[in-house]
Amino acid sequence: MKHLHGLLFLILLNFSFGVLGDGFRVIALSANGNMTLTNAFTNGVVTIEKAATVEGPWIPAKNLFSTQPTVRCRFEIGASNAFFRPLALDLSGPGGFTNLVQSYGTLTTVAGSGATQCTSCNNWQPEFEGGWATNAVLSSPHIAMADHAGNIYIADKRAHAIRKVRTDGTIVTVAGINVAGSGPTNPSPATSVALNNPNGLWVRGDGLFYILDRDNGYIRRVDTNGLMTTLVNHGFAIPGGRGLWVSEDESRIFYAAGTQVMTWDPTNGLASFASGFRDLGNIAMDPQGNLAVTDDRLCQVFRLQSDGTRTVIAGNGNIEGGQDGDLAINVGLAAVRGIWFLPTGAFFLCTDVGCQVWYVDTSGYIHLVLNGNSNAHDGDGSWFYEDPGVPKMGAGKEVVLDDEGNLLVTENEVGYVRRIAFLRHGP
Repeated sequence: MKHLHGLLFLILLNFSFGVLGDGFRVIALSANGNMTLTNAFTNGVVTIEKAATVEGPWIPAKNLFSTQPTVRCRFEIGASNAFFRPLALDLSGPGGFTNLVQSYGTLTTVAGSGATQCTSCNNWQPEFEGGWATNAVLSSPHIAMADHAGNIYIADKRAHAIRKVRTDGTIVTVAGINVAGSGPTNPSPATSVALNNPNGLWVRGDGLFYILDRDNGYIRRVDTNGLMTTLVNHGFAIPGGRGLWVSEDESRIFYAAGTQVMTWDPTNGLASFASGFRDLGNIAMDPQGNLAVTDDRLCQVFRLQSDGTRTVIAGNGNIEGGQDGDLAINVGLAAVRGIWFLPTGAFFLCTDVGCQVWYVDTSGYIHLVLNGNSNAHDGDGSWFYEDPGVPKMGAGKEVVLDDEGNLLVTENEVGYVRRIAFLRHGP
């Protein structure tokens, strides 16, 4: 018979602005920390808190988004006696954004030293290899994504390579030779293949990743053994190429190419999926399977239907106008670049010229998450939403969520990757 490592005691509380019907409660619990809860919010956050005594203090141990009344999660019990309690937060209605920001915690820098003297140069030095990621000078990074294990991959554009920040905080090169070139398209070790301004990246959970090798005009694949192959040949340099999305089974690829969204599949090859844009930024897939794209010249975000037709979901088409709390389609988003969906259907955006991160809730209202300017780098080690008007970030290139729900923000021009921890803030 299995035994719990420590004493488990559950207190059911509801920290929300909504009503939970019959009551948020645990309906199943296993010795290894697997828990099933019922009557959660269908647009909410569930937090598991831990304490050494029933009186507390209670410390957040795990957060997850809830999209169904029944929620399953796993958390570490540990070797010593402990008390645990689940809490529910509602992200809907007038209190939803307050609950969201309380669900996130500390802001930190996970890569980049900011010591670059030339934003358009290759700043990589041999001594950065294997060292602390926060001591490395990045070269106009354009996206960072994480695998299931928590390793973070960075498209280090002007240094013509892909970096990997390991879970111990060190950084290594996993693709490219740190010099621009046109490497072979036949299967080759990824660190022997020259890239040219890799400007897009897609990371699979197992650590396999894809590269938008912009100026060579290729979409390349690097498997978990470090072997690189070429999947897509655009035929020439991909204009303004940034956004990249690849299905889990590799049966469909979308990527941004200036004024067009391109699509590829093994049967039909390459085709234009949607056109008529000005300068596409990044792309993402919503929970319903609809593609969404940003256009930094149009300062708007579009949701695309299966036939490529589009609907504006954020941005008024200008660099200014509107304000925090307005409908997203009425607010100016100065060169909007980054987009990422939550499981709830809400989404995060980041702006390049605007130097901001925004959150658009499921009702279409927009809220400022992180403020900044071109020279800002502040707030590390503190709650990200403390003094929300104070500039804390530079130009935003992409914003994504990792497996744990942490927010990763890639900043240019001096080059940082920042993380906002998905752990509930405050008592």
